[in-house]
Amino acid sequence: MKCLVTGAAGFIGNALVKRLVKEGYEVKALLHKTKPNIYEKKAEYVTGDITDIDLVKPLVKDVDVVFHCAAFARDYGPKEIFLRVNFEGTKNLVLACEAFEVKKFIFLSHIRYESEKAIGYYSKTKVMAEHYLLDKYKKDKFPVIIIRPGNVYGPGAKRWVLRLLQAIKKNRIALIDGGKGIFLHTYIDNLVDALLAAMKEPRVIGEIIDVTDGDNNTSWGKYLISLAKMTGKTNIKWNLSKKTALLLSKLVMISYRLFKIEPLVTPMAVEVFTNQQKVSIEKARYLLGYEPKVDFHEGIKRVEDWLKKENYIS
Repeated sequence: MKCLVTGAAGFIGNALVKRLVKEGYEVKALLHKTKPNIYEKKAEYVTGDITDIDLVKPLVKDVDVVFHCAAFARDYGPKEIFLRVNFEGTKNLVLACEAFEVKKFIFLSHIRYESEKAIGYYSKTKVMAEHYLLDKYKKDKFPVIIIRPGNVYGPGAKRWVLRLLQAIKKNRIALIDGGKGIFLHTYIDNLVDALLAAMKEPRVIGEIIDVTDGDNNTSWGKYLISLAKMTGKTNIKWNLSKKTALLLSKLVMISYRLFKIEPLVTPMAVEVFTNQQKVSIEKARYLLGYEPKVDFHEGIKRVEDWLKKENYIS
């Protein structure tokens, strides 16, 4: 079986390429500007842009399964880039897949926390792509499966490990509402297990499946303080109410738009860190036979070991 992984240099795409190669699948790995730290010798790497239809069409030829992990995944940025990459890029891939009769198209989305008022361009364009894909399934039986992970972390993660660690070291992070928000942690190996199960299971075409570690009891405060202790700190220095944090985030976003000053906090981040939404993985268990093998205790231990090995902490 031949697989295409878009976003192959990203945290999730890179881990997926490694696992697919390890399990003996033929793999095409699409890179954009970022390069992976280690290239898999048995994978075929292609550099290009999913918004380029002339590149995408030959890329999909002879492929059985597409894992679409590529996205412009930021809290902020120009609306046009989110639309072009997350929506138009997805449409390009779908059109190419239809031309070559790809058997499965596994779309990596995300679990949304934002209220409709606070939803950012990343979530909006992911929603648009989901609606487009489901419409293609209903009208044309396009073989899509939508996987929605929570906060994906583990060794090598930038967004939910390294960036948070650096912010903690510089005292540039605060607990919001005492850190009571639910951390929907999703360990990278668990997510890859779910993605491979979706590839193998015939019953899941047309389904949307939430994937986390199945734990709705770990708070952001617990996670952030765990990271802080790795740096030698005993706690997070600052604490803000959600109301104050939202006001601050709106002010810094105005500074970003006017002066291009990188925002310390965004409205989307405030929504994530104050999340009270619990997520069930029963559908993943039933349809995919999914059972998370790495729990929070083991996951955080593996993160710490990796940070020490890479000299991010002593």
